[in-house]
Amino acid sequence: MDGMILDSTLLLPLGEPTSYFVLKTDLTENPRRRGIPPGAILAFVNELGVTTTHSYVQIKRFEQTVRRYLEETVPRLMMILDPIPVIIENLPENHLEEFSVPFMPNDTKLGEHMVPFTRKVYIDRSDFREEDSADYFRLAPGKSVGLLKVPFTIRATSYTKDEAGNVTEVRAEYENTKKFKKPKTYIQWVCDAPSKSSPVRVEARLTNQLFKSENPEDNPNGYLADINPDSEHVYKDAIIETGIHEIRRRAPWPELEGEKGSNRAGPESCRFQALRVGYFALDSDSTGDRFVLNRIVTLKEDAGKNA
Repeated sequence: MDGMILDSTLLLPLGEPTSYFVLKTDLTENPRRRGIPPGAILAFVNELGVTTTHSYVQIKRFEQTVRRYLEETVPRLMMILDPIPVIIENLPENHLEEFSVPFMPNDTKLGEHMVPFTRKVYIDRSDFREEDSADYFRLAPGKSVGLLKVPFTIRATSYTKDEAGNVTEVRAEYENTKKFKKPKTYIQWVCDAPSKSSPVRVEARLTNQLFKSENPEDNPNGYLADINPDSEHVYKDAIIETGIHEIRRRAPWPELEGEKGSNRAGPESCRFQALRVGYFALDSDSTGDRFVLNRIVTLKEDAGKNA
């Protein structure tokens, strides 16, 4: 596999807990902790076939196999990596609705769960801009956007910032009294509903390739000079919807060979797709009341993902 060094002792100078953690969750040493299901590895091996030729396989090919495998076998949840609150001003303070949402879009084979909706919701910081543009379809002042599974759109009316210039709150209007017009895009959200134990706080670890090139040992300055400085991003204040509790209780996902039976299924068997974010698995650092998540693979590349 390209872009890897098989001898983990060579990576010891990296130290803990950042880049070395990427190594521990990489294919070379611990695919289980990363959350890669056994069935996906078997599918990858079957795709490769048998050859006597010494060759390298691109890591992207492996990740594409894992992605295809997970796409049809794991549930979906809404997760926010960098949350900012949105106050829907024309809803009452005690407003509470619940929507029944399937774990798999347009398919109830994996079951359904209830998602609360209140006056205060959180969206990802990347889904709001202070200035609108013609090629931008998410939330901006005076602009409407759809919230996934919510029947009406919201329109941003104002926002506030802190001294550093960061947006700290968005004010919006729920457009439930106007003729419905399908929005150009929908974004994920998680509501603030203490009575429903929402949101659920999580730490999300997003790992990328440990090295910048396919052959790090060929770097004239040594393999350590080829380290990718963006190999890990940790979001300690991420949030997720309450459906994570049922996903955890019903693990493993998927229930396939190699993980049947409670003695074989570890925390990493709790897998799901975070809508518009990626595929994730529960990490062994998690405790009873603290969720730590590792990204297994990204979603499919989308040319319009920045729109």
